[in-house]
Amino acid sequence: MELLFVVGAALAALLFRALVRRFLYPRPIPGVPYDKEAAKRITGDLPSIERTYKEVTEWVLPLGRRSLQYGSPIHQLFMNPFTKPSILIDDPRETYDIAVRRSKDFDKNTAVGIWQNFAPNAFVAKPTTAEWKAQKKTWQDTMHPDFLRRVMAKNVYAAAKDLTRLWEVRCQHSNGRPVDVSEDFSFAALDAIWTATFGERLDLVNAQIQTIETGKQVATRGLDMHSAVQYINNLANTWRGAFWPALSRWRLKRNPEYRRYIGAKDREIDRILLDASARFQRVLDGSSDGEEHDTCAMDLVLRRNMIAAQKAGKPIPDPTKDVVMRDELLVYIYAGHDTTSTTLQWFVKFMTNNQEAQSKLREALRAAFPGDTLPDVADLIAKDVPYLNATMEETLRCACTASRLMRIATTDTELFGHTIPAGTQIAAISTTQWHPVSVPEEVRSTSSRAALEKNGGVDWTLKPSAQNLDVFAPERWLNVDEEGNEVFDPNALIQNAFGGGTRGCFGRRLAMMELRIMIVLTVMSFKFLPVPPELNSFQAVEELLRTPQQCFVKLEAV
Repeated sequence: MELLFVVGAALAALLFRALVRRFLYPRPIPGVPYDKEAAKRITGDLPSIERTYKEVTEWVLPLGRRSLQYGSPIHQLFMNPFTKPSILIDDPRETYDIAVRRSKDFDKNTAVGIWQNFAPNAFVAKPTTAEWKAQKKTWQDTMHPDFLRRVMAKNVYAAAKDLTRLWEVRCQHSNGRPVDVSEDFSFAALDAIWTATFGERLDLVNAQIQTIETGKQVATRGLDMHSAVQYINNLANTWRGAFWPALSRWRLKRNPEYRRYIGAKDREIDRILLDASARFQRVLDGSSDGEEHDTCAMDLVLRRNMIAAQKAGKPIPDPTKDVVMRDELLVYIYAGHDTTSTTLQWFVKFMTNNQEAQSKLREALRAAFPGDTLPDVADLIAKDVPYLNATMEETLRCACTASRLMRIATTDTELFGHTIPAGTQIAAISTTQWHPVSVPEEVRSTSSRAALEKNGGVDWTLKPSAQNLDVFAPERWLNVDEEGNEVFDPNALIQNAFGGGTRGCFGRRLAMMELRIMIVLTVMSFKFLPVPPELNSFQAVEELLRTPQQCFVKLEAV
Protein backbone atom coordinates (compact mmCIF):
# COMPACT_ATOMS: atom_id res chain seq x y z
CA MET A 1 0.00 0.00 0.00
CA GLU A 2 2.81 2.30 0.94
CA LEU A 3 4.56 1.52 -2.36
CA LEU A 4 1.42 2.33 -4.33
CA PHE A 5 1.16 5.69 -2.52
CA VAL A 6 4.77 6.53 -3.36
CA VAL A 7 4.31 5.52 -7.01
CA GLY A 8 1.06 7.47 -7.23
CA ALA A 9 2.67 10.57 -5.73
CA ALA A 10 5.60 10.30 -8.14
CA LEU A 11 3.27 9.94 -11.11
CA ALA A 12 1.18 12.92 -9.91
CA ALA A 13 4.34 15.01 -9.57
CA LEU A 14 5.45 14.05 -13.06
CA LEU A 15 2.01 14.83 -14.45
CA PHE A 16 1.93 18.20 -12.66
CA ARG A 17 5.38 19.04 -14.00
CA ALA A 18 4.33 18.05 -17.50
CA LEU A 19 1.20 20.20 -17.27
CA VAL A 20 3.21 23.18 -15.99
CA ARG A 21 5.69 22.86 -18.85
CA ARG A 22 2.86 22.35 -21.35
CA PHE A 23 0.73 25.33 -20.36
CA LEU A 24 2.97 27.78 -18.47
CA TYR A 25 6.39 27.58 -20.05
CA PRO A 26 6.98 29.06 -23.53
CA ARG A 27 6.42 26.79 -26.53
CA PRO A 28 8.61 28.12 -29.33
CA ILE A 29 7.50 28.17 -32.96
CA PRO A 30 9.81 25.70 -34.73
CA GLY A 31 12.66 27.24 -36.68
CA VAL A 32 12.20 30.85 -35.57
CA PRO A 33 15.12 32.16 -33.43
CA TYR A 34 14.51 33.00 -29.77
CA ASP A 35 16.31 33.61 -26.50
CA LYS A 36 17.11 30.17 -25.12
CA GLU A 37 17.20 31.45 -21.52
CA ALA A 38 13.78 33.09 -21.89
CA ALA A 39 12.34 29.73 -22.98
CA LYS A 40 13.35 28.29 -19.60
CA ARG A 41 11.27 30.84 -17.64
CA ILE A 42 7.53 31.00 -17.09
CA THR A 43 7.89 34.76 -17.46
CA GLY A 44 9.65 34.34 -20.81
CA ASP A 45 11.15 37.55 -22.19
CA LEU A 46 9.45 39.89 -19.72
CA PRO A 47 12.44 40.16 -17.34
CA SER A 48 14.81 41.08 -20.17
CA ILE A 49 12.30 43.57 -21.59
CA GLU A 50 11.92 45.24 -18.19
CA ARG A 51 15.70 45.24 -17.76
CA THR A 52 16.14 46.86 -21.17
CA TYR A 53 13.52 49.48 -20.39
CA LYS A 54 15.19 50.41 -17.12
CA GLU A 55 18.50 50.86 -18.92
CA VAL A 56 17.40 52.84 -21.98
CA THR A 57 13.69 53.68 -21.30
CA GLU A 58 12.60 52.08 -24.57
CA TRP A 59 12.31 48.51 -25.72
CA VAL A 60 11.04 48.01 -29.29
CA LEU A 61 14.12 49.19 -31.20
CA PRO A 62 16.62 47.47 -28.85
CA LEU A 63 14.66 44.22 -29.19
CA GLY A 64 14.45 44.74 -32.94
CA ARG A 65 18.24 44.82 -33.13
CA ARG A 66 18.30 41.28 -31.72
CA SER A 67 17.57 40.15 -35.27
CA LEU A 68 21.06 41.29 -36.25
CA GLN A 69 22.49 39.05 -33.52
CA TYR A 70 20.32 36.09 -34.55
CA GLY A 71 21.12 36.57 -38.24
CA SER A 72 17.42 36.47 -39.02
CA PRO A 73 14.87 39.16 -39.96
CA ILE A 74 12.40 37.64 -37.50
CA HIS A 75 12.58 36.21 -34.01
CA GLN A 76 10.05 35.29 -31.38
CA LEU A 77 9.28 36.73 -27.96
CA PHE A 78 7.57 35.02 -25.04
CA MET A 79 5.39 37.70 -23.49
CA ASN A 80 2.95 35.91 -21.17
CA PRO A 81 2.11 32.41 -19.90
CA PHE A 82 -0.89 30.75 -21.59
CA THR A 83 -0.22 32.70 -24.82
CA LYS A 84 1.47 31.88 -28.08
CA PRO A 85 4.88 33.38 -28.83
CA SER A 86 4.87 36.76 -30.53
CA ILE A 87 6.86 37.42 -33.70
CA LEU A 88 9.04 40.52 -34.07
CA ILE A 89 9.92 41.48 -37.66
CA ASP A 90 12.90 43.64 -38.59
CA ASP A 91 12.56 43.97 -42.36
CA PRO A 92 10.97 47.11 -43.90
CA ARG A 93 10.20 45.41 -47.20
CA GLU A 94 8.31 42.48 -45.66
CA THR A 95 6.60 44.80 -43.17
CA TYR A 96 5.25 46.84 -46.08
CA ASP A 97 4.19 43.66 -47.84
CA ILE A 98 2.26 42.45 -44.79
CA ALA A 99 0.49 45.79 -44.34
CA VAL A 100 -0.35 46.46 -47.97
CA ARG A 101 -0.60 43.12 -49.82
CA ARG A 102 -1.34 40.39 -47.28
CA SER A 103 -4.56 41.53 -45.62
CA LYS A 104 -6.03 38.03 -46.05
CA ASP A 105 -3.26 36.57 -43.89
CA PHE A 106 -2.88 39.38 -41.36
CA ASP A 107 -5.32 41.77 -39.72
CA LYS A 108 -4.75 44.56 -37.25
CA ASN A 109 -4.29 43.11 -33.78
CA THR A 110 -7.28 44.44 -31.84
CA ALA A 111 -7.24 41.92 -29.00
CA VAL A 112 -5.02 44.05 -26.79
CA GLY A 113 -4.01 47.66 -26.63
CA ILE A 114 -4.88 51.04 -25.25
CA TRP A 115 -7.92 51.57 -27.47
CA GLN A 116 -9.62 48.45 -26.13
CA ASN A 117 -9.64 50.20 -22.76
CA PHE A 118 -10.45 53.79 -23.69
CA ALA A 119 -12.31 53.65 -27.01
CA PRO A 120 -13.53 50.07 -27.64
CA ASN A 121 -16.30 51.26 -29.99
CA ALA A 122 -13.97 53.17 -32.35
CA PHE A 123 -13.13 51.45 -35.63
CA VAL A 124 -9.40 51.53 -34.77
CA ALA A 125 -10.17 49.04 -31.97
CA LYS A 126 -12.15 46.61 -34.15
CA PRO A 127 -11.16 43.82 -36.54
CA THR A 128 -11.65 44.27 -40.28
CA THR A 129 -15.28 43.32 -40.96
CA ALA A 130 -18.20 44.69 -42.98
CA GLU A 131 -19.29 46.60 -39.85
CA TRP A 132 -15.77 48.06 -39.55
CA LYS A 133 -15.81 49.21 -43.18
CA ALA A 134 -19.21 50.87 -42.77
CA GLN A 135 -18.10 52.66 -39.61
CA LYS A 136 -14.89 53.87 -41.23
CA LYS A 137 -16.85 55.14 -44.24
CA THR A 138 -18.88 57.38 -41.93
CA TRP A 139 -15.69 59.23 -40.98
CA GLN A 140 -13.64 58.99 -44.17
CA ASP A 141 -14.72 62.38 -45.57
CA THR A 142 -13.14 64.10 -42.55
CA MET A 143 -9.83 63.13 -44.19
CA HIS A 144 -10.81 64.16 -47.71
CA PRO A 145 -8.30 66.66 -49.10
CA ASP A 146 -11.04 69.19 -49.83
CA PHE A 147 -12.40 69.04 -46.27
CA LEU A 148 -8.91 69.29 -44.81
CA ARG A 149 -8.16 72.31 -46.99
CA ARG A 150 -11.53 74.02 -46.52
CA VAL A 151 -12.21 73.40 -42.83
CA MET A 152 -9.31 71.86 -40.92
CA ALA A 153 -6.27 73.73 -42.23
CA LYS A 154 -7.27 77.15 -40.90
CA ASN A 155 -7.68 75.71 -37.39
CA VAL A 156 -4.22 74.13 -37.45
CA TYR A 157 -2.75 77.33 -38.90
CA ALA A 158 -4.24 79.43 -36.08
CA ALA A 159 -2.66 77.13 -33.49
CA ALA A 160 0.71 77.33 -35.27
CA LYS A 161 0.53 81.14 -35.28
CA ASP A 162 -0.18 81.03 -31.53
CA LEU A 163 2.93 78.87 -31.10
CA THR A 164 5.11 81.41 -32.91
CA ARG A 165 3.74 84.16 -30.66
CA LEU A 166 4.55 82.03 -27.60
CA TRP A 167 8.11 81.58 -28.81
CA GLU A 168 8.45 85.30 -29.41
CA VAL A 169 7.60 85.78 -25.73
CA ARG A 170 10.03 83.03 -24.76
CA CYS A 171 12.80 84.80 -26.72
CA GLN A 172 12.10 87.98 -24.75
CA HIS A 173 12.23 86.22 -21.37
CA SER A 174 14.88 83.51 -21.85
CA ASN A 175 17.94 85.82 -22.01
CA GLY A 176 19.47 83.59 -24.67
CA ARG A 177 19.17 80.43 -22.58
CA PRO A 178 17.79 77.16 -23.99
CA VAL A 179 14.18 76.43 -23.06
CA ASP A 180 12.23 73.19 -22.82
CA VAL A 181 9.54 73.34 -25.52
CA SER A 182 8.08 69.84 -25.14
CA GLU A 183 5.00 71.20 -23.38
CA ASP A 184 4.70 74.02 -25.94
CA PHE A 185 4.33 71.46 -28.71
CA SER A 186 1.89 69.45 -26.63
CA PHE A 187 -0.27 72.53 -26.01
CA ALA A 188 -0.11 73.71 -29.62
CA ALA A 189 -0.91 70.28 -31.06
CA LEU A 190 -3.89 69.85 -28.72
CA ASP A 191 -5.12 73.38 -29.52
CA ALA A 192 -4.93 72.50 -33.22
CA ILE A 193 -6.61 69.10 -33.15
CA TRP A 194 -9.25 70.13 -30.59
CA THR A 195 -10.38 73.06 -32.73
CA ALA A 196 -10.19 70.95 -35.89
CA THR A 197 -12.31 68.25 -34.22
CA PHE A 198 -14.81 70.27 -32.17
CA GLY A 199 -14.72 73.77 -33.63
CA GLU A 200 -13.92 75.30 -30.22
CA ARG A 201 -10.63 76.73 -28.95
CA LEU A 202 -8.91 75.52 -25.81
CA ASP A 203 -6.44 78.46 -25.84
CA LEU A 204 -3.74 76.44 -24.10
CA VAL A 205 -0.93 78.29 -25.87
CA ASN A 206 -2.45 81.71 -25.20
CA ALA A 207 -2.79 80.79 -21.53
CA GLN A 208 0.89 79.84 -21.52
CA ILE A 209 1.77 83.25 -23.00
CA GLN A 210 -0.15 85.00 -20.23
CA THR A 211 1.52 82.82 -17.59
CA ILE A 212 5.00 83.80 -18.81
CA GLU A 213 4.11 87.47 -19.05
CA THR A 214 2.36 87.72 -15.68
CA GLY A 215 4.23 85.07 -13.71
CA LYS A 216 0.90 83.61 -12.61
CA GLN A 217 -0.77 80.38 -13.67
CA VAL A 218 -3.75 81.14 -15.90
CA ALA A 219 -6.68 78.80 -15.33
CA THR A 220 -8.32 77.39 -18.46
CA ARG A 221 -10.57 74.42 -19.15
CA GLY A 222 -7.99 73.46 -21.73
CA LEU A 223 -5.60 72.40 -18.96
CA ASP A 224 -8.15 69.86 -17.74
CA MET A 225 -8.48 68.40 -21.22
CA HIS A 226 -4.70 68.37 -21.66
CA SER A 227 -4.32 66.48 -18.36
CA ALA A 228 -6.92 63.93 -19.45
CA VAL A 229 -5.17 63.30 -22.79
CA GLN A 230 -1.77 63.01 -21.10
CA TYR A 231 -3.25 60.59 -18.57
CA ILE A 232 -4.23 58.24 -21.40
CA ASN A 233 -0.70 58.31 -22.80
CA ASN A 234 0.89 57.65 -19.40
CA LEU A 235 -1.39 54.67 -18.85
CA ALA A 236 -0.12 53.03 -22.03
CA ASN A 237 3.10 52.19 -20.24
CA THR A 238 1.27 50.09 -17.65
CA TRP A 239 0.09 47.65 -20.35
CA ARG A 240 3.57 46.62 -21.41
CA GLY A 241 3.89 43.12 -20.05
CA ALA A 242 0.59 43.08 -18.14
CA PHE A 243 0.17 39.50 -16.87
CA TRP A 244 -3.64 39.56 -17.18
CA PRO A 245 -4.84 42.49 -19.36
CA ALA A 246 -8.55 41.85 -18.69
CA LEU A 247 -7.98 42.08 -14.92
CA SER A 248 -5.90 45.22 -15.43
CA ARG A 249 -8.78 46.81 -17.36
CA TRP A 250 -11.28 45.84 -14.67
CA ARG A 251 -9.14 47.35 -11.93
CA LEU A 252 -8.40 50.47 -13.95
CA LYS A 253 -12.04 51.36 -14.46
CA ARG A 254 -12.54 51.36 -10.70
CA ASN A 255 -9.58 53.64 -10.11
CA PRO A 256 -10.67 57.09 -8.76
CA GLU A 257 -8.07 58.91 -10.88
CA TYR A 258 -9.27 57.14 -14.01
CA ARG A 259 -12.87 58.07 -13.27
CA ARG A 260 -11.93 61.69 -12.63
CA TYR A 261 -10.05 62.17 -15.92
CA ILE A 262 -12.50 60.19 -18.04
CA GLY A 263 -15.43 61.96 -16.40
CA ALA A 264 -13.96 65.38 -17.18
CA LYS A 265 -13.37 64.34 -20.79
CA ASP A 266 -16.90 62.92 -21.18
CA ARG A 267 -18.59 65.99 -19.71
CA GLU A 268 -16.73 68.35 -22.03
CA ILE A 269 -17.42 66.25 -25.15
CA ASP A 270 -21.10 65.86 -24.18
CA ARG A 271 -21.48 69.63 -23.81
CA ILE A 272 -19.96 70.25 -27.24
CA LEU A 273 -22.08 67.53 -28.86
CA LEU A 274 -25.31 68.94 -27.42
CA ASP A 275 -24.43 72.49 -28.49
CA ALA A 276 -23.63 71.35 -32.03
CA SER A 277 -26.77 69.22 -32.23
CA ALA A 278 -28.93 72.18 -31.20
CA ARG A 279 -27.18 74.39 -33.76
CA PHE A 280 -27.78 71.96 -36.62
CA GLN A 281 -31.42 71.42 -35.64
CA ARG A 282 -31.94 75.14 -36.28
CA VAL A 283 -30.04 74.98 -39.58
CA LEU A 284 -31.49 71.83 -41.12
CA ASP A 285 -34.86 73.16 -42.23
CA GLY A 286 -34.87 71.15 -45.43
CA SER A 287 -33.58 73.91 -47.68
CA SER A 288 -29.98 72.64 -47.75
CA ASP A 289 -27.78 69.96 -46.26
CA GLY A 290 -26.00 72.51 -44.04
CA GLU A 291 -22.52 71.73 -45.36
CA GLU A 292 -21.58 75.40 -45.30
CA HIS A 293 -22.00 75.36 -41.52
CA ASP A 294 -19.37 72.66 -40.91
CA THR A 295 -16.62 74.11 -38.74
CA CYS A 296 -14.88 70.87 -37.75
CA ALA A 297 -14.79 67.08 -38.16
CA MET A 298 -17.51 66.52 -35.56
CA ASP A 299 -19.87 68.83 -37.44
CA LEU A 300 -19.53 66.84 -40.65
CA VAL A 301 -20.39 63.48 -39.07
CA LEU A 302 -23.01 64.78 -36.64
CA ARG A 303 -24.80 66.75 -39.37
CA ARG A 304 -24.94 63.73 -41.68
CA ASN A 305 -26.27 61.52 -38.88
CA MET A 306 -29.02 64.06 -38.20
CA ILE A 307 -29.90 64.33 -41.89
CA ALA A 308 -30.10 60.52 -42.16
CA ALA A 309 -32.49 60.39 -39.18
CA GLN A 310 -34.53 63.24 -40.64
CA LYS A 311 -34.88 61.53 -44.03
CA ALA A 312 -35.83 58.25 -42.36
CA GLY A 313 -38.57 60.00 -40.41
CA LYS A 314 -36.89 59.18 -37.10
CA PRO A 315 -36.32 61.46 -34.08
CA ILE A 316 -32.99 63.29 -34.04
CA PRO A 317 -30.75 61.03 -31.92
CA ASP A 318 -29.10 62.23 -28.71
CA PRO A 319 -25.40 62.34 -29.68
CA THR A 320 -24.27 61.91 -26.06
CA LYS A 321 -25.81 58.42 -26.11
CA ASP A 322 -23.89 57.47 -29.25
CA VAL A 323 -20.94 55.50 -27.82
CA VAL A 324 -19.41 55.08 -31.27
CA MET A 325 -19.39 58.84 -31.87
CA ARG A 326 -17.82 59.54 -28.48
CA ASP A 327 -15.12 56.91 -28.91
CA GLU A 328 -14.29 58.06 -32.44
CA LEU A 329 -13.91 61.64 -31.22
CA LEU A 330 -11.57 60.53 -28.44
CA VAL A 331 -9.37 58.66 -30.92
CA TYR A 332 -9.44 61.65 -33.25
CA ILE A 333 -8.22 63.92 -30.46
CA TYR A 334 -5.66 61.60 -28.95
CA ALA A 335 -4.13 60.24 -32.16
CA GLY A 336 -4.03 63.71 -33.73
CA HIS A 337 -2.44 65.32 -30.70
CA ASP A 338 0.29 63.18 -29.23
CA THR A 339 1.75 61.84 -32.46
CA THR A 340 2.09 65.35 -33.88
CA SER A 341 3.49 66.78 -30.66
CA THR A 342 6.06 64.01 -30.31
CA THR A 343 7.18 64.16 -33.96
CA LEU A 344 7.63 67.94 -33.71
CA GLN A 345 9.81 67.47 -30.64
CA TRP A 346 12.08 65.16 -32.63
CA PHE A 347 12.01 67.61 -35.54
CA VAL A 348 13.48 70.52 -33.56
CA LYS A 349 16.14 68.20 -32.14
CA PHE A 350 17.14 67.14 -35.65
CA MET A 351 17.20 70.78 -36.77
CA THR A 352 19.26 71.84 -33.74
CA ASN A 353 21.83 69.12 -34.43
CA ASN A 354 21.89 69.54 -38.21
CA GLN A 355 22.44 73.24 -38.79
CA GLU A 356 23.15 72.81 -42.49
CA ALA A 357 19.86 70.98 -43.08
CA GLN A 358 18.06 73.66 -41.07
CA SER A 359 19.58 76.45 -43.20
CA LYS A 360 18.71 74.61 -46.43
CA LEU A 361 15.12 74.19 -45.29
CA ARG A 362 14.77 77.86 -44.37
CA GLU A 363 16.26 78.95 -47.69
CA ALA A 364 13.89 76.64 -49.57
CA LEU A 365 10.92 78.07 -47.68
CA ARG A 366 11.98 81.64 -48.32
CA ALA A 367 12.33 80.89 -52.02
CA ALA A 368 8.90 79.26 -52.09
CA PHE A 369 7.23 81.98 -50.00
CA PRO A 370 9.01 85.28 -50.74
CA GLY A 371 8.22 88.45 -48.82
CA ASP A 372 8.44 89.75 -45.27
CA THR A 373 5.37 87.96 -43.93
CA LEU A 374 4.49 84.33 -43.30
CA PRO A 375 2.59 82.59 -46.09
CA ASP A 376 -1.16 82.32 -45.72
CA VAL A 377 -2.62 78.90 -45.15
CA ALA A 378 -3.82 78.40 -48.74
CA ASP A 379 -0.38 79.07 -50.25
CA LEU A 380 1.35 77.03 -47.59
CA ILE A 381 -0.70 73.93 -48.37
CA ALA A 382 -0.69 74.30 -52.14
CA LYS A 383 2.99 75.04 -52.79
CA ASP A 384 5.27 72.15 -53.69
CA VAL A 385 8.53 72.51 -51.73
CA PRO A 386 10.69 69.41 -52.34
CA TYR A 387 13.16 70.07 -49.51
CA LEU A 388 10.26 70.57 -47.06
CA ASN A 389 8.72 67.24 -48.12
CA ALA A 390 12.12 65.55 -47.81
CA THR A 391 12.69 66.99 -44.34
CA MET A 392 9.29 65.77 -43.17
CA GLU A 393 9.91 62.24 -44.46
CA GLU A 394 13.38 62.12 -42.91
CA THR A 395 11.95 63.34 -39.60
CA LEU A 396 9.35 60.55 -39.65
CA ARG A 397 12.05 57.99 -40.46
CA CYS A 398 14.45 59.06 -37.73
CA ALA A 399 11.87 59.90 -35.06
CA CYS A 400 10.16 56.50 -35.11
CA THR A 401 7.34 58.06 -33.11
CA ALA A 402 5.17 54.94 -33.37
CA SER A 403 7.86 52.28 -33.25
CA ARG A 404 5.89 49.18 -34.22
CA LEU A 405 3.17 47.98 -36.54
CA MET A 406 0.86 45.46 -34.86
CA ARG A 407 -0.86 42.64 -36.74
CA ILE A 408 -2.23 39.17 -36.01
CA ALA A 409 -2.13 36.10 -38.24
CA THR A 410 -5.72 35.29 -39.20
CA THR A 411 -4.79 31.94 -40.75
CA ASP A 412 -1.86 29.54 -40.75
CA THR A 413 0.65 31.28 -42.98
CA GLU A 414 4.36 31.75 -43.66
CA LEU A 415 6.99 34.41 -42.94
CA PHE A 416 10.46 33.98 -44.38
CA GLY A 417 9.82 30.29 -44.93
CA HIS A 418 8.65 29.67 -41.35
CA THR A 419 5.15 28.39 -40.60
CA ILE A 420 3.26 30.93 -38.48
CA PRO A 421 0.14 29.56 -36.73
CA ALA A 422 -3.15 31.44 -36.84
CA GLY A 423 -3.56 33.72 -33.83
CA THR A 424 0.12 34.62 -33.60
CA GLN A 425 0.68 38.27 -32.74
CA ILE A 426 3.06 40.11 -35.07
CA ALA A 427 5.03 43.24 -34.19
CA ALA A 428 7.00 44.82 -37.04
CA ILE A 429 9.56 47.59 -36.62
CA SER A 430 8.10 50.64 -38.37
CA THR A 431 11.33 52.52 -38.98
CA THR A 432 14.15 52.14 -41.49
CA GLN A 433 17.20 53.00 -39.39
CA TRP A 434 19.57 50.17 -40.29
CA HIS A 435 19.93 47.45 -42.91
CA PRO A 436 18.12 44.26 -41.91
CA VAL A 437 19.64 40.80 -42.18
CA SER A 438 19.87 39.72 -45.79
CA VAL A 439 17.77 36.67 -46.70
CA PRO A 440 17.43 34.56 -49.88
CA GLU A 441 14.76 35.91 -52.19
CA GLU A 442 12.98 32.56 -52.34
CA VAL A 443 11.98 32.68 -48.64
CA ARG A 444 10.06 35.92 -49.13
CA SER A 445 6.34 35.94 -49.87
CA THR A 446 5.07 35.57 -53.43
CA SER A 447 3.62 39.10 -53.33
CA SER A 448 6.90 40.56 -52.06
CA ARG A 449 8.87 38.91 -54.86
CA ALA A 450 6.36 40.04 -57.49
CA ALA A 451 6.55 43.62 -56.24
CA LEU A 452 10.35 43.61 -56.45
CA GLU A 453 10.25 42.36 -60.03
CA LYS A 454 7.63 44.97 -60.97
CA ASN A 455 9.83 47.74 -59.53
CA GLY A 456 12.92 46.77 -61.50
CA GLY A 457 14.41 44.10 -59.24
CA VAL A 458 16.68 46.48 -57.33
CA ASP A 459 17.34 45.63 -53.68
CA TRP A 460 16.39 48.77 -51.70
CA THR A 461 19.41 48.37 -49.40
CA LEU A 462 21.72 48.96 -52.39
CA LYS A 463 20.20 52.31 -53.35
CA PRO A 464 22.25 55.47 -52.58
CA SER A 465 19.30 56.71 -50.53
CA ALA A 466 19.61 53.68 -48.23
CA GLN A 467 23.21 54.36 -47.16
CA ASN A 468 24.28 55.97 -43.87
CA LEU A 469 20.91 55.38 -42.31
CA ASP A 470 22.19 56.57 -38.93
CA VAL A 471 22.53 60.09 -40.37
CA PHE A 472 19.71 62.66 -40.65
CA ALA A 473 19.83 63.52 -44.36
CA PRO A 474 16.77 64.95 -46.12
CA GLU A 475 18.74 64.82 -49.38
CA ARG A 476 18.19 61.06 -49.56
CA TRP A 477 14.55 61.81 -50.52
CA LEU A 478 15.50 64.13 -53.42
CA ASN A 479 16.21 63.54 -57.10
CA VAL A 480 16.79 65.72 -60.16
CA ASP A 481 14.30 65.44 -63.01
CA GLU A 482 15.04 65.59 -66.76
CA GLU A 483 14.79 69.39 -66.71
CA GLY A 484 17.32 69.72 -63.91
CA ASN A 485 14.75 70.53 -61.23
CA GLU A 486 15.02 69.17 -57.70
CA VAL A 487 12.07 66.87 -57.01
CA PHE A 488 10.87 64.93 -54.00
CA ASP A 489 10.99 61.12 -54.31
CA PRO A 490 8.56 59.50 -51.83
CA ASN A 491 9.83 56.04 -52.86
CA ALA A 492 13.49 56.71 -52.07
CA LEU A 493 13.12 54.43 -49.04
CA ILE A 494 10.47 52.09 -47.71
CA GLN A 495 8.48 54.20 -45.26
CA ASN A 496 6.25 52.38 -42.75
CA ALA A 497 5.70 55.23 -40.30
CA PHE A 498 1.95 55.26 -40.99
CA GLY A 499 1.57 51.57 -41.75
CA GLY A 500 -0.28 50.98 -45.01
CA GLY A 501 -3.06 49.16 -46.76
CA THR A 502 -6.58 48.83 -45.42
CA ARG A 503 -5.46 49.26 -41.80
CA GLY A 504 -2.96 52.05 -42.41
CA CYS A 505 -3.15 55.19 -40.30
CA PHE A 506 -6.56 56.80 -40.91
CA GLY A 507 -5.30 60.27 -39.99
CA ARG A 508 -2.19 60.32 -42.18
CA ARG A 509 -3.32 63.27 -44.32
CA LEU A 510 -4.24 65.35 -41.30
CA ALA A 511 -0.99 64.48 -39.53
CA MET A 512 1.11 65.48 -42.54
CA MET A 513 -0.83 68.72 -42.89
CA GLU A 514 -0.28 69.53 -39.20
CA LEU A 515 3.44 68.83 -39.50
CA ARG A 516 3.72 70.89 -42.65
CA ILE A 517 2.01 73.96 -41.20
CA MET A 518 3.84 73.83 -37.86
CA ILE A 519 7.25 73.30 -39.49
CA VAL A 520 6.87 76.08 -42.05
CA LEU A 521 5.73 78.71 -39.56
CA THR A 522 8.32 77.90 -36.89
CA VAL A 523 11.32 77.53 -39.25
CA MET A 524 10.47 80.76 -41.06
CA SER A 525 10.15 82.57 -37.73
CA PHE A 526 13.06 81.18 -35.68
CA LYS A 527 16.52 79.70 -35.81
CA PHE A 528 17.21 76.67 -33.62
CA LEU A 529 20.71 77.28 -32.31
CA PRO A 530 22.96 74.56 -30.81
CA VAL A 531 22.37 73.65 -27.17
CA PRO A 532 24.84 72.29 -24.56
CA PRO A 533 25.40 68.50 -24.49
CA GLU A 534 23.73 68.16 -21.08
CA LEU A 535 20.49 69.44 -22.64
CA ASN A 536 20.86 67.53 -25.90
CA SER A 537 20.25 63.88 -25.06
CA PHE A 538 18.75 61.74 -27.80
CA GLN A 539 17.57 59.11 -25.32
CA ALA A 540 13.92 58.23 -25.88
CA VAL A 541 11.14 57.42 -23.44
CA GLU A 542 8.80 54.82 -24.93
CA GLU A 543 5.25 54.56 -23.71
CA LEU A 544 2.51 54.37 -26.31
CA LEU A 545 4.78 56.58 -28.44
CA ARG A 546 8.53 57.10 -28.55
CA THR A 547 9.25 60.57 -27.13
CA PRO A 548 12.60 62.36 -26.67
CA GLN A 549 13.63 62.56 -23.04
CA GLN A 550 14.83 66.14 -23.56
CA CYS A 551 13.55 68.79 -25.95
CA PHE A 552 15.50 72.00 -25.33
CA VAL A 553 15.90 74.65 -28.00
CA LYS A 554 17.79 77.92 -28.12
CA LEU A 555 15.55 80.23 -30.11
CA GLU A 556 16.57 83.22 -32.19
CA ALA A 557 13.98 85.21 -34.12
CA VAL A 558 14.69 85.63 -37.84
